[in-house]
Amino acid sequence: MKTITRNQVLQANIDLHTKLAEVYKETEPHYRPENQKRVESILMELAKIAGNDKLLDIGCGMGFIIDIAKHHFRKITGIDITEAMLEKVNLKAETCEISVQVSEIERMPFSDASFDVATAYAVIHHLHSLKPAFAEVFRVLKQGGVFYTDTDPNYYFWEAIRNLPEGKKYSPIVQREIDAVQHKDRELEKKFGIPPDMLCTAEILKHDSGGFKAEELEALLLDIGFSEARVYYEWYIGEARVIHSADMSDCAKQISSILNEQLPLTRHLFKYLRIIAQK
Repeated sequence: MKTITRNQVLQANIDLHTKLAEVYKETEPHYRPENQKRVESILMELAKIAGNDKLLDIGCGMGFIIDIAKHHFRKITGIDITEAMLEKVNLKAETCEISVQVSEIERMPFSDASFDVATAYAVIHHLHSLKPAFAEVFRVLKQGGVFYTDTDPNYYFWEAIRNLPEGKKYSPIVQREIDAVQHKDRELEKKFGIPPDMLCTAEILKHDSGGFKAEELEALLLDIGFSEARVYYEWYIGEARVIHSADMSDCAKQISSILNEQLPLTRHLFKYLRIIAQK
């Protein structure tokens, strides 16, 4: 297997997101209203737990988290390695001071214990290695501060998709997930001219390891020094259909709760993982 270096992963991410900067909001499902509402409720809870003075948004991109968090925090600092994405961030806010800068997560130019909350939305599967990144987040958080990540691939879901027999006819929802997992590189190449190897290198921990196991993430965070670490399963397959169905919209949270109660048996049904870790 070819060894991919950290610098190669960084450059692939810069190249990928520079190409996507003009269309990113149209291509990413986390901008959907139901997800923005979910994320806002999480950020509001974190502000209560850790304080709402200073938030660090790692891999801030075009400002998805910033646009939500600026209504609930006093000061936000966003970092990203892609200048083309940072240029799209809306720095205007009535009650919040916002700044952005180019920086790598493993080498952040901040003093120890600088932030109440650190966020990394859909970021960690773009890293070369988790441990140095998590250790740096731990360093810049205040005692009692909270680290929040979201929408990173669940290994067990990917494994279930990969193990489906080929040549079978599946429901539209399942087929869409098969295409998203196995053929996303083809779609990006067709629509935006992005080479498949660029995407695979930029998302090395997704394509090389098949996503993350919740139990391994929890163990790593505790080993680094976080006093508490919990990884949650998010977005079961078909959840969007339930949310958008007029006669079933109120059932989405109930179904999610029931499936979570049956963990780990049901873990392969959830597409993503969310981390909440406290220093």
